[in-house]
Amino acid sequence: MKELTLKVCPHDTVRDPEGWYRLVQYLTARLDTKIHFQISIDFTDFHEGMSSADVVYASPSDAMTLIDTHGFCPLVRPSETYDEAMLVTSPDGPLPKLEAIHGATVVSVEDLLPTKLALKVLRERGITPANVANRDSWLSVVRSVWNGEAPFGILYRDAYEELSPQGREMIRILETTDVRGAFHILVARPDVCADLSDLTTTLLAMHSDPDGDTVLADLSIPGWSPVSDDQIAALRTICA
Repeated sequence: MKELTLKVCPHDTVRDPEGWYRLVQYLTARLDTKIHFQISIDFTDFHEGMSSADVVYASPSDAMTLIDTHGFCPLVRPSETYDEAMLVTSPDGPLPKLEAIHGATVVSVEDLLPTKLALKVLRERGITPANVANRDSWLSVVRSVWNGEAPFGILYRDAYEELSPQGREMIRILETTDVRGAFHILVARPDVCADLSDLTTTLLAMHSDPDGDTVLADLSIPGWSPVSDDQIAALRTICA
């Protein structure tokens, strides 16, 4: 029996590690392959080991690093599921227009993709913040906007959706990006890519199988789709 190792972006496993174990069980039962799920305790652990795993479910930026630096090949991506950013402000006073960000300080996690997405959208509208003040987490962005350290913030949409009701009340949303060009990807190490056609076929058909559809629902993934060269090229531009 063939064996593979799987690593998953910690942002996804922290929400539902059991869902990924169920995916591994589902695939193992249908393939002549034993899949070892190597859970990462944090992003440092994930980044240190991701290039040595056989298959990796990675964020857009990490996926591009694995593809461009380590020669990984894209297998599938979640269907109609995209990484987007939110532009937010404090909960007090009249709701400003998006144009008010021009010349103002914006807080964000500076090097992460949602920041690049939001700044791209702002540039396209001729809006340029005075500066982007870095914070060490999305929760720190929320707190900084709430306590008045900065009038505006950029927030990862998934991070907002994970906030408690009290956390959501600490900010107001000005706009959510709709770039629809950044997405997580399941990628494979170059020396195993050619042997994974059965895995790819099984993943692409999961949504048509009642058991597979249940596993996908647990992961909040509607289904899997192929990744085209054009999509990879566009994602590379976004991540640059």
